Amino acid sequence: MAIRALCLALLVPALAVAQERPSERRTIVVDGQGEVRATPDRAQLSFAVETTAARAGDAAAENAKRSAAVVAAVKPLAGAGGAVATTRYSIEPRYETARPGEPREPRITGYVAHSEVRVTDAPIDGVGAMIDAAVGAGANRVGGLQFTFAKQDELLRAALEKAGADARAQADSVARGLGVRLKGVVSATTHGRPMPIQPRFEAMVSEARAAPTPIEPGEASVSATVQVTFEIE
Repeated sequence: MAIRALCLALLVPALAVAQERPSERRTIVVDGQGEVRATPDRAQLSFAVETTAARAGDAAAENAKRSAAVVAAVKPLAGAGGAVATTRYSIEPRYETARPGEPREPRITGYVAHSEVRVTDAPIDGVGAMIDAAVGAGANRVGGLQFTFAKQDELLRAALEKAGADARAQADSVARGLGVRLKGVVSATTHGRPMPIQPRFEAMVSEARAAPTPIEPGEASVSATVQVTFEIE
């Protein structure tokens, strides 16, 4: 009799713990997609100046002169919100090409100075004129053209709002199909960031034309994804 009472005493606490343990949540996980389209209104691009001379000092001096002229030419066209800065500079020797089988050390024939001026957040309607001005001032390479939006955060919020609504609509459809009801949101994770639009544009001075350089950004999209976990009844 004492043994039976002891067994019952041990079972009662275990049963109580099992009854107090909360049941696992039943959930539905969906990925909502959102997209908004707009025309880019800001741009960034680079202008490079390369100069060569027999002496490093002469190559550097000529490069400094041309680079200063390029900066002076593009700054007025960068707008109030634009920025102009030198991002790269180098001086390297140029070697004479050795003949096949010729057993001698390469000989330096001159020096190349290279500098790069980067323009960011410039108004897109002035990019064509900026390219023409930079080339006219001495830039001999143009590249790195990217289009962006002045109101990137606003566009991203709109895309996220659409993604959230899409996630809710998907969850509602799944719940109806399963014959259950949504109880609430357990968690949500967002993914999305406006990406710069990179048109294919590279130009050398020898390819520059007398006519103004045309720049047409077209329309671009900002997209976002929201992963939402809903609890169901």
